[in-house]
Amino acid sequence: MFRPSSRVRAGVVLVALFVAFPSRVSLASGDEPVRLTFPDLAPASPQERFSRRLQALNGRRVRLTGYMAQSEQPLEGAFFLCPLPTFLDEGGAGTGDLPPDSVRVTVPALARRPVPFAARLVEVTGRLDLGYREEPDGQVSWVRLTVDAVGGVAGSPAP
Repeated sequence: MFRPSSRVRAGVVLVALFVAFPSRVSLASGDEPVRLTFPDLAPASPQERFSRRLQALNGRRVRLTGYMAQSEQPLEGAFFLCPLPTFLDEGGAGTGDLPPDSVRVTVPALARRPVPFAARLVEVTGRLDLGYREEPDGQVSWVRLTVDAVGGVAGSPAP
């Protein structure tokens, strides 16, 4: 009998949540997402907060692939997407363990529920938003994606 691993189950749960809430997940018609990569997030100089590419994509639909940061205490309706697998120890550094190029991803369909962790590459498509914002959970974010689609990347287990 085939029994999926916990990694597979976590990825399936995440994708299933978006299938279960189709009325809350809206894809903007005719607004093709632009591929964004983590190197695109790095500003050209220390005087810039955001790279020119990132500034040019502010407010547009983008697609970004990375790893969900694993938290001891998952956020409700949000998670952090990072270029490498990352574990957040809230008892110690909290979000201080996040790489500087991490992106806060908001999942409106799960506004009051934790987003299930997926231990593999995840592709996120949504609206990019830049600038200082205090989040409802008290954290501050500078780069955000409001999700309209999430999926696992085939054949990409976490290292």
